[in-house]
Amino acid sequence: MREPIVLTVIIGIINAALVTGCVKSEAKTSAVVQPPAVLVSVITLGPQSFQARLPISGTLVSRARTDVKAEVVGRITKFDKEEGALVSAAEPTVWVNDENYQLSLRQAEAAVKVAEAGVKRAQLLESHSRAELERAVNLLSSGGITDKDLKAAQLAGHDAKAQCVLAEAQLDQARAALDVASKHVRDTVIRAPISGEIERKLVNEGAYLETSTPVFTIVDNSRLELESAVASADLAAVKTDQRVTFRVNSYPGAQFEGHVIDVGPAVDEQTRSAKVRIRVANAGGKLKAGLFVQGELITGTNERAIVIPGAAVYRNDRSAKSSFVFVIEDGKAVRRNVQIGRERDSMLEITEGLKFGDRVIVEQSIEIAEGVYIEARR
Repeated sequence: MREPIVLTVIIGIINAALVTGCVKSEAKTSAVVQPPAVLVSVITLGPQSFQARLPISGTLVSRARTDVKAEVVGRITKFDKEEGALVSAAEPTVWVNDENYQLSLRQAEAAVKVAEAGVKRAQLLESHSRAELERAVNLLSSGGITDKDLKAAQLAGHDAKAQCVLAEAQLDQARAALDVASKHVRDTVIRAPISGEIERKLVNEGAYLETSTPVFTIVDNSRLELESAVASADLAAVKTDQRVTFRVNSYPGAQFEGHVIDVGPAVDEQTRSAKVRIRVANAGGKLKAGLFVQGELITGTNERAIVIPGAAVYRNDRSAKSSFVFVIEDGKAVRRNVQIGRERDSMLEITEGLKFGDRVIVEQSIEIAEGVYIEARR
């Protein structure tokens, strides 16, 4: 009776060993199927304010820049303004020797007086001829003179009227010459045509001027503009009055502003871009015409935008608008196609494919794929 009992015990031990081996084998198989979760950076989407901007660059120009030229001939007797000096509109700036022009002015004034005397004499003669004609008409009716004498009186009257017209024309001519002489005297003092700064001084005291000789250049830096080329693909977003911010190397860290005043009517065939004119605020007077600037044109603001880092988006190239990201659902990575809107710096506005509350993986790795278990990095 002892042999069957021993045999039964041995069989039980063997079965227990077999069961234990199977359990361990199943545990090993399970560990291979479920690898450790991939540790990644994750953001939860919420509404953000997003400003869309276009990069711009260009050179500041003044719309009030004038080259001042001489209108008389002569030698400069005074020009004490230096380059950079401020001048007001109509302020006397350059003086030219006016001796010859003063002499011409006196001649013209004398000529006017002579012409005025000629008019008075002609008027007197015309009045006398008119009285003689009336007398001749009366005498003819009484037989005191002949018809021939009447015609002579009539001719004298016509001649007197013509002399009056001639004398008045000569007076007008003399007055016009006086106006010219007066203008020449005024032109010997060259005045600033606009308010601004003397950008270039082209002559000095003692220089001899001819008519149309350039004397100085004046620029008004309070009315600056920026012309920037904008690609035709971005023109639809550009509107007048949009705000522009920019910087110049002369003032590191300082930011300046302007506003769009005009969008060019045509696109350049070579560059496929159009010029955008921007009026620049320069109340502090820091900016100067000719400075090179770089900045951004703000084309719009979305106060409830979905914005994610560019590193989260998988796309073939930067121009691609249809791309994809990975979001976390039930602890796994899920591919989600997205539509990209506007871009700013390294951030992208997403117009389709994501919603508020989505958890988006914001880094790229070869370990991330559809269905992979994900753990958010703390």
